[in-house]
Amino acid sequence: MEFSSFVFLFILLLVIVALWLSINIVPQSQNWVIESLGKYNRTLNAGFQLTIPFLEVVRFKVSAQEIQLPPDPINAITHDNVSISVQLAILYRIIDPSKTMYRIQNLELGIKTIINGTVRSVIGKTDLDGVQSNRKHIADEIETELQHIATEWGIKLTRVEVTEVEVDEATKQAMQIQLNAERVRRGTVTEAEGKKQAAQLRADAELYTAQKKAEATMVLADAEAYAVTAVSRAISDGGASAVEFEIKKIQAAAVKELAQGNNTKLIMLPSDVLSSLSGTIGKIIEKI
Repeated sequence: MEFSSFVFLFILLLVIVALWLSINIVPQSQNWVIESLGKYNRTLNAGFQLTIPFLEVVRFKVSAQEIQLPPDPINAITHDNVSISVQLAILYRIIDPSKTMYRIQNLELGIKTIINGTVRSVIGKTDLDGVQSNRKHIADEIETELQHIATEWGIKLTRVEVTEVEVDEATKQAMQIQLNAERVRRGTVTEAEGKKQAAQLRADAELYTAQKKAEATMVLADAEAYAVTAVSRAISDGGASAVEFEIKKIQAAAVKELAQGNNTKLIMLPSDVLSSLSGTIGKIIEKI
């Protein structure tokens, strides 16, 4: 084989190898950091990518997926001097691999260190009740505090959430005592409210009964007054003689009943009855 043919084959093989090395298929879940002669050059996104063989090299393959930090407990002291342990769910995504790979050596340790200090600072301004009842607000404050660090390191915090808040045993016992006392207080208040409502209902019932009795008395009084008025009107309209006749009939019947008694020896009658009877007898004699 001639020397020229050998050189040609060598060059052809070199070209094939160079073409083969220049072709890169970046997975969807990764971003590749490219260096040129030991210096950062560019970042390859997912898909078909070409590089310059022997001059450019893939230095880092960075995950584009969300990464969750281990939920290690963080000890902190609240504003009211209660020692608590907080667990956070922190997820982040690398959005600028060049900053992530060249500005910090241990990204996870750096994030955890900054988070520990930030959590202690935020919780130190909040009392225990605020930590337990307003976790969303605390998570938002932590995320805001970490945002400038995240930008500097080329990451984005996708989720920050307070998952657990644990207190020491002495505080738990004190909280349990307070909870029991609050339950007793609520039960006492509820019982007192029930008695108050029952007494109010009884008073309302008695008042209602009294009102109805008063209304019934007023109705009866009105009825009697109406009856008296009607009788009085009837008498004034010419019924006096009829009334007098009825009275005399009643008197006569009473005298008759008294006279029929077996033991009756002497009957004493009022003078007005005798006069009325004599008048009546006289009128009868005159008619005869």
